[in-house]
This record gives sequence, structure tokens and C-alpha cells, in this order.
Amino acid sequence: MIQAYLALALAGSYTVPAFAHRLARTETEIRIEANGQLSIIHVYHLQDAQNALYKAGLIERPDLMSLQSRAKLALYTESSFALLENGQPVSLTLIGAEVQGDSIYVYQEGTTTADALSVDARMLRGLIKGQSNSVNIIRNNRTVTLDFRGDDGPKPVA
Repeated sequence: MIQAYLALALAGSYTVPAFAHRLARTETEIRIEANGQLSIIHVYHLQDAQNALYKAGLIERPDLMSLQSRAKLALYTESSFALLENGQPVSLTLIGAEVQGDSIYVYQEGTTTADALSVDARMLRGLIKGQSNSVNIIRNNRTVTLDFRGDDGPKPVA
């Protein structure tokens, strides 16, 4: 009887390893310098981006290693991300995209003179269920984070 009790006690204390699920998430950093210069970096998980763009028919195969497919991701990013000043889009220049490890980076730059900014970050949200986008805006040594999910539209930078 004691052996049965010990077996049950030990069985109850045994834990099954948990498997973490990686979130479908894109990270964006916007740096605003004192002179209004903008530096924007979007970071996608490589596999998420290439699978989503392929399924949407935006690239010919699920591979973002070629210059042409990275350019298509960069153009997709340009069309699904906006920085707004007083409700009007800020003109952003697309710099390029590069793969590093299991991430792909898309770079943009621009300038702004407005203090009242809003961000619209729709990247992959219509292509991947549960996709969220986190945008960090860094200005005057202060960081504001905006999270976008579902049907969220533009959000003001507080």
C-alpha cells in the first residue's frame, strides 16, 4: 500500500515538458532624431513572411533569399505600413531588405516635422491568423510602444 501511495505521489509530481508556441509577430522600430530624420526597421520572422507571401500569391515560391522576392516583401511592407503626420502619410523612402538568420529586415527612412504622429501597421495581419505587430517609437530618449491586432487601424503616438 505504501508503495502504491509513493508511486501516485511521484506520478503527480512529474511534469510534462511544455512546448512554447512562437507568436506570429512583426516588430518595427521607428527612431525619430531631433532634426526630424526617421529611421524605420521592420523585423519579420523569415518563415512566416515567406509562407504568407507565397500563399497570397505575392512571390512565386516560399523563399525570400532572392533579391526579387525580398524586393516584393519590401514593396508589400511599403503598402501595408504608414506613418501619418496630422492625418497625412509621411513620405518614406524604401531602402531595402536583408535576411539575417531566421529574420528578414526591411528598412525605410524619411523626415517629419510634426509632433502629432500616428502609425498604421497592417503587415501580415490579413495573411496570418493571430498576427500582431509591435511598433516601438523612439524619440527624445523616450519609447512609446503600439500593438496592432485584428482590424486595428491607425493609432496615435502618445
